[in-house]
Amino acid sequence: MAAFVVFGDSFLVRRRVAAVEAEYGADALLDANRHRMQGGQLNPAELVGVCQALPFMDPLRLVVVDGLLATAESRSGGGGGGRGRGRRGGGSPDGWQALADAVPQMPDTTLLLLVDGALAASNPLLRQLRPVCSVEEHTAPRGEQLARWIKQTAEAKGAAVSPTAIRSLADLVGGDLWTLDQELEKLSLYAAGREIGEGDVRLMVSQVREASIFEAVDAMIDGRPEAALRLLAQLRDDGREPLYIIAMVERQLRLLALARDAMDRRLPADDMKRALGTSSDFVVRKTTGQARRHTRQDIAWRYDRLLEADLAIKQGRLDPDLALELLVGEAAPRR
Repeated sequence: MAAFVVFGDSFLVRRRVAAVEAEYGADALLDANRHRMQGGQLNPAELVGVCQALPFMDPLRLVVVDGLLATAESRSGGGGGGRGRGRRGGGSPDGWQALADAVPQMPDTTLLLLVDGALAASNPLLRQLRPVCSVEEHTAPRGEQLARWIKQTAEAKGAAVSPTAIRSLADLVGGDLWTLDQELEKLSLYAAGREIGEGDVRLMVSQVREASIFEAVDAMIDGRPEAALRLLAQLRDDGREPLYIIAMVERQLRLLALARDAMDRRLPADDMKRALGTSSDFVVRKTTGQARRHTRQDIAWRYDRLLEADLAIKQGRLDPDLALELLVGEAAPRR
């Protein structure tokens, strides 16, 4: 029996899960021996039963469960938002103690992978499974670690990348590893053996303006004025007028407020798309990731400041460029 709990950044988690499956030869299994399940649709007896079954004409049975620990976490969290949802999930997280008890008794032919996004250290099911599972947390790199990740990923694709190009990619795309990996793949093919430069990034990277707004808003809310001003200046250099930039920032803050509200109400993924008014997985992934890092109060405070600046511009009391600079430099109040 091999049991893994792999959680954290979705890109790193999926890559690790693929590596574990390859290590155990799960790609060669018959479909009858490959089980992929959603945690919110399971109860303990069902999952334990699948894990205890022997494989058919194969040396291994693969069981991958997505989102189980997050479901247990939402049920244990305070408030009534998550209660009553997940009708098959066994009610209280205490009900999943049966899984932790059963793991050591499962056949050696079972490979169990419990896959999740970010989890709190206090997650009750995580605490129950730590003694009996191999637990791996994969957090997204930031700062210098992100720069090293970009460099190493480019090298793995057979390309070299200049320091200025690394900084430009980090500024424009941020910590979205899915998008970074896709753009590095495209850049490595475009550069065709030469070093990827900043000009290549400007020319080839898709969603640059969208990503710049995501990162600029994040920098504003995080209180990183230098990064925010640099990103907004890049938009200005691309010919975007201050009023257009302010409108884009307003749109992103509005999406953040909607995402934060939807997350607090624990809406499922399809409802999240409807709440944000988009069908784009990129927009949902970036917006929810951003909203997860900020409180509802911080988002609302920044949104109110933006509306005040917009009104001052329209009434002629503030120059648009100055209004942008003031917005960036204004720090949220400490609570």
